[in-house]
Amino acid sequence: MSQPRSGPTVALRCFGADLRRRREAAGMTLQTVADALKKDRATPARWENAETVPNPRMVAVLLDLYETPPAERAEVLHALNEAKKPGWWHPWREVAEVGVIDLESAATSIRSYAPGVLPDLLQTTEYAEALMSLRNPYEDPAVRRLRLELLEARKAHTIGGADGPDPDEKRAGLWVLLEEATLRRQVGGPGVMARQLDYLETRIADVGSSVAIQVIPPRVPHPLAISLCGHLEILRFKEFGMGERLIQIGLHPAMTLITDDSEAVENYRIAVDVTSGYAPPRFTPLPLTSKDFG
Repeated sequence: MSQPRSGPTVALRCFGADLRRRREAAGMTLQTVADALKKDRATPARWENAETVPNPRMVAVLLDLYETPPAERAEVLHALNEAKKPGWWHPWREVAEVGVIDLESAATSIRSYAPGVLPDLLQTTEYAEALMSLRNPYEDPAVRRLRLELLEARKAHTIGGADGPDPDEKRAGLWVLLEEATLRRQVGGPGVMARQLDYLETRIADVGSSVAIQVIPPRVPHPLAISLCGHLEILRFKEFGMGERLIQIGLHPAMTLITDDSEAVENYRIAVDVTSGYAPPRFTPLPLTSKDFG
């Protein structure tokens, strides 16, 4: 048995979900499988939950138990090889918040609501560094540099652009709903905010961009369910069996919550959809400019 070297990837999650579907289709419980393998129940559970990767010999035994047709066995073993590959973030694994990064970079669509500060994927490097200083003022500068490098790589892998690993490859569509207060809250100095606003304006003006930004005016009709939410993302994927994910982002990585509960996802999506109807459409210029901080 081997551990994923840089945390679970979407390929590993899909592989685990496929094992679960095959077991359930065969009418077997985790305990039945564990007994057949002479393992404890937690072993096949960890495989299905993408916590660990089974070796090819174990996978072959599972496929026998599930009476997998010969034509499908090669596909499963190919999927196993893909699941064993480390994530692209492996060079930064010491500082990577893997649960979020692998999902974001595999998503085809990301809906984001940001009531306090800008979402990571829209932060300039200096805005991000100012936030990191607030969160952990005593952090080792070398560690912080790694975090900033990872953020730039994360933006390139998720929303792409000319600096992405493959400029021709389609990346996720990012649709961000911002409270106007988020833009007025000064992070770093006035110069940092001025350049951050210029960056956002560039994104808004780019009609070919995969990034859409809407700003909620301070006087929108109430009550709004969105006011009960903190910073969140709703992610959608192209892979079969990968349900949508809701990510609630906290001050510390340990407080970040990820769920695929369909009822929870739907509840938050409705709140975001309703609120976006009150905000000016995408391509609308920001309600303030870099001169407001100049």
